Amino acid sequence: MKKHKLTFLATSMLIGLIPLFVAAVTISTVAIYKAKSNLEERVYLQLQACAISVREYFEWDINEDILQVDEVSLDFIDSLKVQDVDLTLFIEDVRFITSIYNENGERNIGTKASEGIWDAVKQGKDYRTNGTVIGGRKYYVYYTPVCNEDGEIVGMAFAGMPESLVNKDIVSNTSSMVLVAVCTAVFCIVIIVLIGLRIRKSIVGIADYTHELSTGSLGISTSCTSNIREIAALIDSTENLQDNLKSIISKVDDKTVRLTQNVKTIHDGIQISNDVTEGIVRAANELSQGSMHIAESVQNTAASMHNVGESISSIADSAAATEAGAREIEVINNEAKDNLSRLIDANKNTVTISENVVSGINEANAAIENISKAAEAIKNIAAQTSMLSLNASIEAARAGEAGRGFSVVASSIQTLAGESDNSAKEIQNIINEIILKSQNNVQLANQIKDAIDSEGDALGTVSDSFDKVSDKIQITVDTIHNISTEIDALNHDKEKVLDEISSLSSISEENTASCEETTASIEELRKNIEMINIQATDTDNISEELKESVAYFKL
Repeated sequence: MKKHKLTFLATSMLIGLIPLFVAAVTISTVAIYKAKSNLEERVYLQLQACAISVREYFEWDINEDILQVDEVSLDFIDSLKVQDVDLTLFIEDVRFITSIYNENGERNIGTKASEGIWDAVKQGKDYRTNGTVIGGRKYYVYYTPVCNEDGEIVGMAFAGMPESLVNKDIVSNTSSMVLVAVCTAVFCIVIIVLIGLRIRKSIVGIADYTHELSTGSLGISTSCTSNIREIAALIDSTENLQDNLKSIISKVDDKTVRLTQNVKTIHDGIQISNDVTEGIVRAANELSQGSMHIAESVQNTAASMHNVGESISSIADSAAATEAGAREIEVINNEAKDNLSRLIDANKNTVTISENVVSGINEANAAIENISKAAEAIKNIAAQTSMLSLNASIEAARAGEAGRGFSVVASSIQTLAGESDNSAKEIQNIINEIILKSQNNVQLANQIKDAIDSEGDALGTVSDSFDKVSDKIQITVDTIHNISTEIDALNHDKEKVLDEISSLSSISEENTASCEETTASIEELRKNIEMINIQATDTDNISEELKESVAYFKL
């Protein structure tokens, strides 16, 4: 349930009237108390003067011993009745002559003073009080000692005024003060209301102005003014807030456009990276297939060399036989030449495959260099994004509280830029490792090529030797001894060829393992690129949300 709120005018009146009411009540109370005290003091001074006049009038009669109640004395005692002042002369505590009458209409002569009064006066002190009942009426009274010529206190001079008359004067003065206080309060209320209405007009104008700003309308202007310094400062601050919001929203719009362009550039770079990665995958697959072909060729070469070994054994047996076995050696020699021709053909195929491996590795190196360039481009994009985030953070810091939401976006972009830079560095490290392994593969492939060339030379030598054997078989049996020698040399060369073939097989296996490792690295690279793509998409979404948030304000 919405609570009822006070208006500014009501609040200002409460602020002004409550202290005014408290001050008026306090001042009136103090003034009434002071007026009453002053009036009572004035009454006592008047009564003191009257009592002294009574004492002065009758002291001579007392000293001359001619004191009596006669007409002259009574006229003096009644002389102040018109001023509502009663006079009395006491002999000790008994009224000797008085202007006060009792309930029976007789002078209150012969009665005693209230208890305690004479005890105080005979000590030589004046006595005054109010509320003293005399003849059924309450009085303000004043007593002063009366002395004889010896200075002995023989009585009291009294002056009194009815308490009702004094209270009447007090009420009259109080009413006048209350009337003045009420008139002053009404005047102050009118002044407060007029000032409150004037201030309210300025505040209502500011409230309407800020309400328009809160709805996103930044193109409005205000005409409200105020002579009050704080309200004028509030108007100026609101106008400055409007100008700052306009500037911030304009900058946010510009930065959002740039952010969108940067995200598009990141998407394009990711697409290029995907294309390059696919090219690397294809090159790695081709390299793996080439390695398999090399392994098959090595196996075929090993089988051929095994056949060569068997042929050499047959030739050695034939050389130990008689001349009659020379014809069989010739047949076997012809078979060996056929096998050697096939071995030479296989050697040529091996050379061709080796050259293809080297070419494939070189192509893989070129593709890896393209990936390196793409990774460098990603690093540059990350650096530009980081710089953009830094600029955005600076602008958000300048904006203060209004730029806090944009500061969060700038922080997200900074984090994304850092992750992109780390991914680019990781890609670069993987590429460097691939390049290093590829260079090792090139060296190994060149070694294989050199070994195959040596094998070709050795096979050419074997072919020449077989030709010589064929020629010398027809000459003499003695050449068989030479053939045995050549066979020993051939056995030695055969062992070397088998060793080279074993090395070639190991290189082929390492090449295959490197291809598999390259494929795994490329797969990890592809996952990183997908992650970057997801982050770029998220950045794009943040940019759209930022656009929607800024669209609330209308310049």
